[in-house]
Amino acid sequence: MSSAETRAEREFDYDRTVALSDGIFAIALTLLVLSIDFPRLEHPADADLWRALLAERVQLYSYAISFAVVALLWTRHHTFFRRLRRIDARMVALNLVYLGLVAFLPFPTNLLGDYGDHAPIVVFYAGTLLLITLVAGAMRRHATHAGLLPPEPDRRVLPHMIAVPLIFLASIPVAFASPTAAKLVWLALIVEGRLRWPGTRSDRPGAAAPLRHD
Repeated sequence: MSSAETRAEREFDYDRTVALSDGIFAIALTLLVLSIDFPRLEHPADADLWRALLAERVQLYSYAISFAVVALLWTRHHTFFRRLRRIDARMVALNLVYLGLVAFLPFPTNLLGDYGDHAPIVVFYAGTLLLITLVAGAMRRHATHAGLLPPEPDRRVLPHMIAVPLIFLASIPVAFASPTAAKLVWLALIVEGRLRWPGTRSDRPGAAAPLRHD
């Protein structure tokens, strides 16, 4: 940043970055529903409709798990950016890579709904989410080393930052033995999410407002 750049200009860049991020998350959450396909039935009876709905259970599961994951990612992204004092060019670049992967997620979600019984697709899905969480970790690491975060960050965040990538990493070898078992591993996200919420209270309204300037 140049010394001539004003505080208002820096905050404007911050606000634009957050607005773009929220927009990408909103689009990704919306596009996830397109992974659910329902067959067009001619003169269906009630039994036919029930069978058709049951046949879509894999797609519904992939939608539900992806929606929950993206919602969790958005919550963490929101909490992280609230604590940033400012942003720099590298943070912007890392954030764009991160958002690109979030926007890409509906594609593996769609594949998971159609071919969720095949190990390569389950591994591809888990690998995509693992990559997203690793980029998020790179963002936090850069923010810490570049002084973009206030002093004495909340160290309770670290176990939760590690938990999600470990869940998806652990599911990859499991997928080669049983794709269904790998998808069950992802349910550990529910437990992780329940443990995460108490740790976010200090970041909710009422906590110290983040500084966005030098």
